[in-house]
Amino acid sequence: MMAVTCAEIFARMPEQFDAEVAGDWDAKVAYKIEGDGGGNWAMTVSNGSCSVAQGEVDDATATIITDCETWVGIAEGSVEPTTAFMTGKIRIEGNMADVMKAQKVIKRADA
Repeated sequence: MMAVTCAEIFARMPEQFDAEVAGDWDAKVAYKIEGDGGGNWAMTVSNGSCSVAQGEVDDATATIITDCETWVGIAEGSVEPTTAFMTGKIRIEGNMADVMKAQKVIKRADA
C-alpha cells in the first residue's frame, strides 16, 4: 500500500468537513507544507461549507507551517498536533483560535 501524500489529505478535507461543528464560523486557513511532497494549500470555511485549493493566499486568518511527514502523521492520527506544536514541528501564524477550530471541523478518516 502506498503512503498517503499531503495532496491526498488536502483533497479529501472537504468531504471530512463537519458543517454542524463549524456552525457560522468563517475563516481561511493557509497551509505551508515544507520539504518533499509539500506545497501550499488553503482551506476556506464559509456559510457552513468547506473548500480547499492549492496555492498561496494572502488573506488567510491563520497559517500552519509544517513538513509533509508531520502533516500526514497528524491527519492519520499518529502525531498529536499539540505535541508537534510544542516541539516546533508546527508553527502557527495569525489567529490561533482558527487553527484550533480547523482541527475540530475536519473529521479524521479513521474517526
